Amino acid sequence: MLDFSQAVDSERLTGFTRRLIQTPSLSREEEAISKVIQAEMEALGYDEVYTDELFNVVGIMKGAEPGPRLLFNGHIDHAGVGEMPDPFSGAIVDGRPHGYDGQMIQGRGASDMKAGVAAMVYAGAAARGLGFPQKGELIVTCVAREEMARGEGIGHLLKNGLTADFAVSGEATGLQVYLGHRGKFEMQVTTQGRTSHGGFPQGGINAIYKMNDFINALRREYQPPEHPVLGPATVTVLDINASPGALTPIVPDRCNLIVDRRFLPEETQEGLLAGFQVLVDALAAEDPEFQATLEPLKWFPAMFTEPDEPVVAAMFRAREAVMGQAGEPGNWYFGVDGTFLNQAGIPCVGFGPGNEFLAHTPGDVVPVDQVITACRVYTALIADLCGIKAGK
Repeated sequence: MLDFSQAVDSERLTGFTRRLIQTPSLSREEEAISKVIQAEMEALGYDEVYTDELFNVVGIMKGAEPGPRLLFNGHIDHAGVGEMPDPFSGAIVDGRPHGYDGQMIQGRGASDMKAGVAAMVYAGAAARGLGFPQKGELIVTCVAREEMARGEGIGHLLKNGLTADFAVSGEATGLQVYLGHRGKFEMQVTTQGRTSHGGFPQGGINAIYKMNDFINALRREYQPPEHPVLGPATVTVLDINASPGALTPIVPDRCNLIVDRRFLPEETQEGLLAGFQVLVDALAAEDPEFQATLEPLKWFPAMFTEPDEPVVAAMFRAREAVMGQAGEPGNWYFGVDGTFLNQAGIPCVGFGPGNEFLAHTPGDVVPVDQVITACRVYTALIADLCGIKAGK
């Protein structure tokens, strides 16, 4: 029986994780970290390593026989540091103040998701030490420009020929197996009114009041659906403004509202707009002065990988082999690049170290033992899917 605990160089993996955190890498500023990753992959013995013009880094390990291509995906950019103190320390800290009994690594990108990247990179070395992949290929993609939420980095690789049979997103899951996430739709609602002097408001139509009617209808009457795994779709308001504004006493004739709608895989943009239009039409039927338009702004696709996909079953087996239990499927509250892999026909499952709710926060930390455990589970997955006995 394979001993995955001995396959991973824990000390070296921890050091590499810290170096990634210590290397600033805002979106579009990933050149420095790409060099760190490429050098590490080359030192670990990847058969092929390259960095493209966007500073996506790709490492490949090849088996001796034909077989499935297993892709690990993670991103190397991080969110802005905000008010986070010493964001690039990569320091080892006591986990107890964070509610965790063990050591943690802190710094921007620790949980989102430099620890996951490090674990995936080192899983290739650990697997090679055990004689894997025996067939097929392991492809590790460390992509740029993910935080911009347009899939620019992974999209560039896919457009330039990247393909695989199975994929894993190493975004933080707390070492649970995740099947996807809701999508994100942002829309602008604009209500129209008529200006008048602020001292004679009855002479105008106040667009803010009309927007207030829409908000009340949204909260009172709009019912988003629910998914058995991904949970309920949600709707909330993100921003509001009116014009001409308060520099002169004038009743506003325009009011703009930004609505955030988290949607399920089966929903479409046309269907979402139609649902909001129902509210607008009902208000207009009740109030002849009510006028509003809807404008779509942002769309990030939902992700859901069916539980019966082979990569999902293999991930549960790998987790059980290392951690003793397969666990239950879960889902992210935010979006990941795995959705673009699914859209490209590459079924993707999620598994990674760290707490997703620490992403983009001042308390960005990741447990050291979770980084090591994730690497061991990834190694077990490589052995499962790219071993000679896999699939027989």
